[in-house]
Amino acid sequence: MTITSSDVDRDFIADHTVERARRPIMDGPNKFKVAMFGANVSTGQGGLTLAENTIKLGNWGEVEGLAQKADRYGVEGFIPIARWQGLSGPDRPWGRQFETLTWAAGLAAATQNIQVFATCHMPFFHPLTAAKMTATIDHISGGRMGLNAVAGYHQPEYKMFGLDLPEHDKRYELADEWMTIVERLWSDEGDEYRFDFEGDFFKMEAVEAYPKPVQSPGPVVMSAGSSPAGQKFAFDHANILFAQVTDVDHSKQAVSKLRKNADEAGREDLALWAGVHIVCKDTEKEALDYVKYVEDEMGDWQSAARYQAIVESGDARSMNWDDYKRSEDLKKDEAVRAYLRAGLVPLVGTPEMIVDGLQKLSDAGIAGTCIGTVDYNEGLDRLNEQIFPLMRSAGLRA
Repeated sequence: MTITSSDVDRDFIADHTVERARRPIMDGPNKFKVAMFGANVSTGQGGLTLAENTIKLGNWGEVEGLAQKADRYGVEGFIPIARWQGLSGPDRPWGRQFETLTWAAGLAAATQNIQVFATCHMPFFHPLTAAKMTATIDHISGGRMGLNAVAGYHQPEYKMFGLDLPEHDKRYELADEWMTIVERLWSDEGDEYRFDFEGDFFKMEAVEAYPKPVQSPGPVVMSAGSSPAGQKFAFDHANILFAQVTDVDHSKQAVSKLRKNADEAGREDLALWAGVHIVCKDTEKEALDYVKYVEDEMGDWQSAARYQAIVESGDARSMNWDDYKRSEDLKKDEAVRAYLRAGLVPLVGTPEMIVDGLQKLSDAGIAGTCIGTVDYNEGLDRLNEQIFPLMRSAGLRA
C-alpha cells in the first residue's frame, strides 16, 4: 500500500490546534462528568480486596478492553493512580502496577474520544522528560492527554528512587517549580525557542521542547490537595481539583469552603471533582450483602492498615503489627475500613440510590467524579445501562 501526502495531510494535527477549555471533560454537554479511576493496578480502585473479578493486571488486553468499553459508553476520563510499590507484596491488592505515562500512551492509541490521564509523581520525573512525554501522548491521542500531577507522600517509594521524603510544604515548593517549567515547555516562547531556568530545585540551560502539545495551552491538569499548600498548587496550575469528600450527605460544607477559596484565588473556572466507590446491584440488600462479602470476608485488612499508616505518617514500616494480629480488631476500626475502600466515598445500593448520591455531590458543587468499583467490567455495564439513563433523567447527563 502506498501512502500519499493527501493521506497524511487528512489526519495531520498541528501543535496547539485544540482548545483545552473546550475538551469534553472540561466543557462537554454533560453537567456531571464521569471518569474511571485506578485501572492501572491490580484490584484497581475497587478496594483492597481479594474478591474475584477484580483487575488482575495479567495482560494488556484486560486494561485496553476496559478503556475501550468506557470510551464507547461516553465516559469522559480514564485516570490511573500513581503507585510504585505494593502495600503487602506483589500477590496482594495493588501489588502489580503499570507505569502511568506509558500506560496512557498505549490507551491513547487504542481509544477515540476519552481523556486519558497519566498520574505523575513530580519528584520522580524530570520536568523536561515529563513535558516531552505528555506532549507526545497528546499527539498520539489527537489532543486527549491529561496530567494528574501529584507530589507523593509514600516514604518507601521515595527511598526506591534514592530520595528522602521532604516535609509536606517543601514537596509543593518543588511541585510549583516543576509545573512552572512544564507549562513553559508546553507554551510558545515567541522568537526565543530556547530558554534558561534557574530555581531552587532545577537548573536548566538552553531548554527546548517541540512539538508542542495539541491542546492549547497544554493538556488538562488535575491535582489533589486539601492542605493550604496543596490548594495553592491547584489554584496556580490545575484545571480540575480532586476535593476531599468523605460523605455525600454532608459534602456541601466542605465543597463550599473549597469553592470559596478557589474563587477568592481568581479560579472560578477550576472544576471540583470527588472520588466515589460504587457498589451497584438490583436491590439494596444485594448491594449490602456484596459489600459484606468484599470487605468482611475477602478484604485485605492488613494492606488497608498499612495504607492508613502511609497516608497519615508517610511510612508503614514503623507500625507495631502486634496491635493488628487479629483481623476482627481491624474490622472494628472504621478508619481502616475507609482505607479498605481506597479512601473513596462509598455509594452502595440500587441504580436509583447511586444517582441520588451523585445528585447530592452535584448539588454541593462537584462537577465530576472518579469512580472505583470492584468489578470494572460489570461496573461499566451498569453505568451505561442503568446509571447513565437515570442521570440523564435527572439532568446530570445530556
